[in-house]
Amino acid sequence: MMLDRSVLKQLRVPIAAAFVLVGIGVAALIVSDNRLVEARKAQKAAQDQLRSTRDRVSRVAEEEREIRDNLVHFEKMARRGMVGAEKRLEWVESIAAIRQRRRLFEIRYTVDAQRAVDYPGIVQTRKSDGATFMASRLKLDMQLLHEGDLLDFLADLEAAGNSLVSPRSCSITRAEGAGGGGGPLRPRLRANCVIDMITLKTPDSA
Repeated sequence: MMLDRSVLKQLRVPIAAAFVLVGIGVAALIVSDNRLVEARKAQKAAQDQLRSTRDRVSRVAEEEREIRDNLVHFEKMARRGMVGAEKRLEWVESIAAIRQRRRLFEIRYTVDAQRAVDYPGIVQTRKSDGATFMASRLKLDMQLLHEGDLLDFLADLEAAGNSLVSPRSCSITRAEGAGGGGGPLRPRLRANCVIDMITLKTPDSA
């Protein structure tokens, strides 16, 4: 169907207007999509910020709980005399008292120089204003009638409260000359143990 030139001339304005409207519609759609993308980005940024804020609040709450727990443990250690300088004299007196009370056989021991605890998973505070867990390594050579003597000794040493008793290793062997016959009581076993005597060193106790 052929349109007359006069008709086409009359339709030029409406057609042009239609193209303009289509252009405006496309532009509006592009602008709308861009704004939607920006709105989604803004929403994601807000969600990320909210999540970050919640995480910070959670970390602060967790740190407060850790501080409270640490203070409780510190107070317990302080009450038991585990805070401050090395307790060598107290350990010597405790070992002698336990040996006499338990009627144990010979106990030989040495105490190595004190050092900072370096156990896996324990992060020490190295700052001058912080407290540090210190370990004095106690090496024991004990004569035993039976294994219970060693267990009782370790329990009594822990109960003395001068330090946190942390056994690192213990080996028990049959004592030389031990037999199954009668006669007077004599050592049947020998124990060799390595024990860390742990105290908490504070700046004012250095």
